[in-house]
Amino acid sequence: MTDNALSLLANRLEIIELTAKYAHRLDTRQIDLLMELWSDESPVFDEEDFGLGKATGKDEIRRHFEVDIYGQMENLCHLTTNHVINEISGSTASGTCTVFAQGDVRAGGTSRATAYYRDQYVHENGVWKFSSRKVIPLTRPKVGNFQFPDEAETADRVATP
Repeated sequence: MTDNALSLLANRLEIIELTAKYAHRLDTRQIDLLMELWSDESPVFDEEDFGLGKATGKDEIRRHFEVDIYGQMENLCHLTTNHVINEISGSTASGTCTVFAQGDVRAGGTSRATAYYRDQYVHENGVWKFSSRKVIPLTRPKVGNFQFPDEAETADRVATP
C-alpha cells in the first residue's frame, strides 16, 4: 500500500472516529469535550429541518446543546452508522452518516428520530473537526412533550423532534 493510500485511509478512519466521539460525548453530556470536536472558525450546526434552528459559532452551538437539548432531555442515545466520506481534499472533507436518536423527554414521553448528517470537516491543529453539520430527517420523528424554541412556528407542524 502506498503512503498516499495509507494517509487517505487514516483520514477516513479519523473522520469516522470524530462522528463516534460526537455521539458518545453528546449522550454522556461531556459538553467541554463535545465542543472540542468543532472548528474554531465559525462552525455551523443546522437543525432547521427539525424545527430547532441553526447555531453558528461555538458559543451558539454550546448554548443549543445546554439549553435546547440537555434542558429538555433526561437521557439521550445516538447510534451512528452508514458513513460515507465523499471527498478529502487537503485539509477539508465532506461526508454523511445516518443516525438513530432516542431520548427521554423531561416533560414526558420519548423522542425518537432517524436522520442523516450532512457534514463538512476541517483538519485543524492535527485533528479533524466539524466545520458544518446539518441534520436531515429520514422519517417523521416522534417528540413526546418536547418544547420547541419557537412554539408559534411549530404549532402548525405535524411532528418535529
